Amino acid sequence: MSGVYDGIGRRVRGERHRRGWTQEELGERAGMHPSYIGQIERGTKKISLAALQRLAKALAVRMGALLDDPLPNPSADDDWSSKVGGLLRDRTPSERGLLYSTLKHLSRQMRRKR
Repeated sequence: MSGVYDGIGRRVRGERHRRGWTQEELGERAGMHPSYIGQIERGTKKISLAALQRLAKALAVRMGALLDDPLPNPSADDDWSSKVGGLLRDRTPSERGLLYSTLKHLSRQMRRKR
């Protein structure tokens, strides 16, 4: 398959991993079969624009984010921000508040131990 589809597959897999989702979870959220998700991620299946749109919506990213190559050498801070953002993305406002309070408390405790 073409490098375009390989790149889309890598970006879909990366976004799915950032959220800690299985192919089954992404498939359920996007209304697609998990084996189809696997074929997309491996770049062995041509993906339609409609399917790309459903994946982007399920992953809460722009379609362009699944098409564009990422900027080279993202900083470690950006990677951690993305991971934390992934934890918060599907939570209710009260759950987000609880997670934020927990992280804030842990951060204070770590500063005190220095």
